[in-house]
Amino acid sequence: MTRTPTRRQYLTASAVTGIAAFAGCINNSDGADEPDENETDDERVENIDYTNPNGELAFVRPEDGAEVSNPVVVEMEVENFELRPPGEDTVPESGTGHLHVLVDEGCVEPGYVIPQEDGYYHLSDGGREIEIELEPGEHDLCAQAGDDIHNAYDMTDEISITVTEGDGGGNATESGNESGDGNETDSESGAGNESDGNSSDD
Repeated sequence: MTRTPTRRQYLTASAVTGIAAFAGCINNSDGADEPDENETDDERVENIDYTNPNGELAFVRPEDGAEVSNPVVVEMEVENFELRPPGEDTVPESGTGHLHVLVDEGCVEPGYVIPQEDGYYHLSDGGREIEIELEPGEHDLCAQAGDDIHNAYDMTDEISITVTEGDGGGNATESGNESGDGNETDSESGAGNESDGNSSDD
Protein backbone atom coordinates (compact mmCIF):
# COMPACT_ATOMS: atom_id res chain seq x y z
CA MET A 1 0.00 0.00 0.00
CA THR A 2 1.50 3.35 -1.10
CA ARG A 3 1.19 6.21 1.38
CA THR A 4 0.63 9.65 -0.10
CA PRO A 5 2.59 12.38 1.71
CA THR A 6 0.55 14.95 3.54
CA ARG A 7 0.60 18.59 2.52
CA ARG A 8 2.67 19.46 5.59
CA GLN A 9 5.29 16.81 4.73
CA TYR A 10 5.42 18.03 1.12
CA LEU A 11 5.92 21.66 2.14
CA THR A 12 8.60 20.73 4.69
CA ALA A 13 10.53 18.67 2.15
CA SER A 14 10.33 21.47 -0.42
CA ALA A 15 11.60 24.03 2.09
CA VAL A 16 14.58 21.86 3.10
CA THR A 17 15.49 21.26 -0.55
CA GLY A 18 15.28 24.96 -1.32
CA ILE A 19 17.47 25.94 1.61
CA ALA A 20 20.08 23.34 0.66
CA ALA A 21 20.12 24.53 -2.94
CA PHE A 22 20.43 28.16 -1.83
CA ALA A 23 23.32 27.33 0.49
CA GLY A 24 25.02 25.46 -2.32
CA CYS A 25 24.75 28.50 -4.57
CA ILE A 26 26.27 30.72 -1.90
CA ASN A 27 29.19 28.33 -1.38
CA ASN A 28 29.81 27.97 -5.08
CA SER A 29 29.71 31.70 -5.74
CA ASP A 30 32.07 32.41 -2.84
CA GLY A 31 34.72 30.05 -4.13
CA ALA A 32 34.31 30.61 -7.84
CA ASP A 33 36.21 33.88 -8.09
CA GLU A 34 38.53 33.52 -5.11
CA PRO A 35 41.82 31.70 -5.73
CA ASP A 36 43.02 29.07 -3.32
CA GLU A 37 45.32 30.80 -0.86
CA ASN A 38 47.80 27.95 -1.35
CA GLU A 39 47.97 28.46 -5.11
CA THR A 40 51.05 30.22 -6.51
CA ASP A 41 51.59 31.92 -9.84
CA ASP A 42 53.33 29.56 -12.21
CA GLU A 43 55.36 31.81 -14.49
CA ARG A 44 58.02 29.35 -15.61
CA VAL A 45 59.42 29.96 -19.05
CA GLU A 46 59.10 26.96 -21.34
CA ASN A 47 62.52 27.21 -22.98
CA ILE A 48 64.47 27.54 -19.73
CA ASP A 49 65.81 24.46 -17.96
CA TYR A 50 65.77 25.48 -14.29
CA THR A 51 66.89 22.05 -13.08
CA ASN A 52 70.06 21.63 -15.14
CA PRO A 53 71.62 25.07 -15.71
CA ASN A 54 75.07 25.32 -17.30
CA GLY A 55 76.27 27.98 -14.88
CA GLU A 56 77.98 27.63 -11.51
CA LEU A 57 77.63 29.79 -8.41
CA ALA A 58 79.74 29.96 -5.25
CA PHE A 59 80.31 32.15 -2.20
CA VAL A 60 83.59 34.07 -2.19
CA ARG A 61 83.06 35.54 1.27
CA PRO A 62 82.32 34.93 3.98
CA GLU A 63 83.78 31.45 4.06
CA ASP A 64 81.83 28.53 5.42
CA GLY A 65 82.06 28.50 9.21
CA ALA A 66 83.39 32.06 9.44
CA GLU A 67 82.71 34.41 12.36
CA VAL A 68 81.76 37.87 11.13
CA SER A 69 80.24 41.08 12.44
CA ASN A 70 77.71 43.46 10.94
CA PRO A 71 77.37 44.50 8.26
CA VAL A 72 77.95 41.05 6.79
CA VAL A 73 79.53 41.45 3.37
CA VAL A 74 78.43 38.67 1.04
CA GLU A 75 80.28 38.24 -2.24
CA MET A 76 79.59 35.57 -4.86
CA GLU A 77 81.15 34.45 -8.11
CA VAL A 78 79.48 32.94 -11.18
CA GLU A 79 80.62 31.05 -14.25
CA ASN A 80 78.74 30.49 -17.51
CA PHE A 81 75.90 32.73 -16.38
CA GLU A 82 75.10 36.28 -17.52
CA LEU A 83 74.19 38.65 -14.71
CA ARG A 84 71.79 41.43 -15.64
CA PRO A 85 69.25 43.60 -13.82
CA PRO A 86 65.65 42.47 -14.35
CA GLY A 87 63.38 44.95 -16.09
CA GLU A 88 59.75 45.19 -17.01
CA ASP A 89 60.53 44.67 -20.68
CA THR A 90 63.21 42.03 -20.13
CA VAL A 91 62.44 38.64 -21.63
CA PRO A 92 63.83 35.79 -19.50
CA GLU A 93 66.44 33.72 -21.32
CA SER A 94 68.29 30.57 -20.38
CA GLY A 95 71.63 31.27 -18.69
CA THR A 96 70.75 34.83 -17.67
CA GLY A 97 69.34 36.44 -14.55
CA HIS A 98 70.42 37.80 -11.19
CA LEU A 99 71.57 36.52 -7.80
CA HIS A 100 69.88 36.13 -4.44
CA VAL A 101 71.00 35.49 -0.87
CA LEU A 102 68.57 33.52 1.28
CA VAL A 103 69.13 33.70 5.03
CA ASP A 104 67.83 30.85 7.21
CA GLU A 105 65.24 29.95 4.56
CA GLY A 106 66.95 27.20 2.60
CA CYS A 107 67.25 27.23 -1.18
CA VAL A 108 64.13 27.43 -3.34
CA GLU A 109 63.10 24.48 -5.51
CA PRO A 110 64.10 24.95 -9.17
CA GLY A 111 61.41 26.68 -11.23
CA TYR A 112 59.61 28.19 -8.24
CA VAL A 113 59.50 31.92 -7.57
CA ILE A 114 61.98 33.25 -5.02
CA PRO A 115 59.85 35.32 -2.59
CA GLN A 116 60.37 39.01 -2.02
CA GLU A 117 60.08 39.14 1.75
CA ASP A 118 62.24 39.09 4.85
CA GLY A 119 65.08 36.62 4.57
CA TYR A 120 65.25 36.81 0.76
CA TYR A 121 67.72 39.34 -0.64
CA HIS A 122 67.53 40.11 -4.37
CA LEU A 123 70.57 41.61 -6.08
CA SER A 124 68.43 43.27 -8.70
CA ASP A 125 71.20 45.54 -9.93
CA GLY A 126 72.88 42.53 -11.50
CA GLY A 127 75.69 42.60 -8.95
CA ARG A 128 77.58 39.92 -7.06
CA GLU A 129 77.92 41.57 -3.66
CA ILE A 130 75.60 42.76 -0.91
CA GLU A 131 75.84 43.89 2.73
CA ILE A 132 73.31 42.49 5.17
CA GLU A 133 72.54 43.26 8.80
CA LEU A 134 71.90 40.04 10.73
CA GLU A 135 71.06 39.21 14.32
CA PRO A 136 73.98 37.82 16.35
CA GLY A 137 74.15 34.04 16.24
CA GLU A 138 74.41 31.26 13.69
CA HIS A 139 72.87 31.68 10.23
CA ASP A 140 72.57 29.46 7.17
CA LEU A 141 73.05 31.25 3.86
CA CYS A 142 72.05 30.07 0.40
CA ALA A 143 73.29 31.80 -2.73
CA GLN A 144 70.88 31.14 -5.60
CA ALA A 145 70.52 32.35 -9.16
CA GLY A 146 67.14 33.27 -10.58
CA ASP A 147 65.82 34.38 -13.95
CA ASP A 148 64.50 37.85 -14.73
CA ILE A 149 61.14 37.09 -13.09
CA HIS A 150 62.76 35.49 -10.01
CA ASN A 151 62.21 31.83 -10.90
CA ALA A 152 64.92 29.81 -9.14
CA TYR A 153 67.66 27.93 -10.93
CA ASP A 154 69.21 24.82 -9.41
CA MET A 155 72.39 26.88 -9.23
CA THR A 156 73.24 27.33 -5.57
CA ASP A 157 75.87 27.34 -2.86
CA GLU A 158 75.29 27.04 0.89
CA ILE A 159 77.34 28.06 3.91
CA SER A 160 76.87 28.58 7.65
CA ILE A 161 78.28 31.59 9.50
CA THR A 162 78.24 33.04 13.00
CA VAL A 163 77.52 36.73 13.46
CA THR A 164 79.19 38.19 16.54
CA GLU A 165 78.18 41.24 18.54
CA GLY A 166 81.11 43.27 17.30
CA ASP A 167 81.21 47.03 16.91
CA GLY A 168 80.90 46.95 13.15
CA GLY A 169 83.31 46.46 10.32
CA GLY A 170 81.81 43.18 9.14
CA ASN A 171 84.07 41.10 6.96
CA ALA A 172 84.87 43.87 4.51
CA THR A 173 88.24 44.04 2.80
CA GLU A 174 89.77 46.78 0.68
CA SER A 175 87.06 46.46 -1.99
CA GLY A 176 85.68 49.89 -1.19
CA ASN A 177 82.82 48.82 1.05
CA GLU A 178 81.75 51.27 3.73
CA SER A 179 80.19 50.19 6.98
CA GLY A 180 78.49 53.47 7.80
CA ASP A 181 74.94 52.61 6.79
CA GLY A 182 75.36 49.00 5.79
CA ASN A 183 74.71 49.30 2.08
CA GLU A 184 77.19 51.77 0.63
CA THR A 185 79.82 50.73 -1.87
CA ASP A 186 81.97 52.09 -4.64
CA SER A 187 83.07 48.70 -5.90
CA GLU A 188 81.88 47.55 -9.32
CA SER A 189 80.42 44.32 -8.03
CA GLY A 190 77.18 45.79 -6.76
CA ALA A 191 77.21 45.89 -2.97
CA GLY A 192 74.73 48.73 -2.91
CA ASN A 193 71.67 46.52 -2.82
CA GLU A 194 68.97 47.09 -0.26
CA SER A 195 69.16 44.60 2.57
CA ASP A 196 65.55 44.45 3.76
CA GLY A 197 64.77 41.45 1.61
CA ASN A 198 63.20 43.48 -1.19
CA SER A 199 64.70 45.22 -4.16
CA SER A 200 63.66 48.68 -5.17
CA ASP A 201 63.80 47.65 -8.84
CA ASP A 202 61.20 44.88 -8.49
